[in-house]
Amino acid sequence: MRTSKVRCDCHAVEVTITGDPKVHAFCHCEDCRELLQVPYHSIIAWEPEKVEIAQGQENVVEYQHPSKRMKRVFCKRCGDVLYNTNAMGWKLVSQLLFRKCNPGELPTAFQSNAHFFYDRRIVEIDDELPKRE
Repeated sequence: MRTSKVRCDCHAVEVTITGDPKVHAFCHCEDCRELLQVPYHSIIAWEPEKVEIAQGQENVVEYQHPSKRMKRVFCKRCGDVLYNTNAMGWKLVSQLLFRKCNPGELPTAFQSNAHFFYDRRIVEIDDELPKRE
């Protein structure tokens, strides 16, 4: 079984991820944009039990969105977002964070293979990936 790790910029928090992701894509939904303040989010999503804080739990802050069933989980020392949750409870790790913490090529199983909620986009993306509503 595949095991991966990500950590915040200051290395105060480390997250362990096991298994293969449920989804690896670009998300254009309003919820991700509002929670993370980005035009779209490059995500790798796992079932909640597959993503765990391995060290530094005392440095973790969870921000619960006031009206959505979503959280942003970040380091209280450096502010780096470790993952966020979506309305289905999945834990979503940014592909950018994964690349930063695991130098080299992003594994094929983690590379975006589609755009989700593309009909809600605020920026046009010119690539060959499927664009799903």
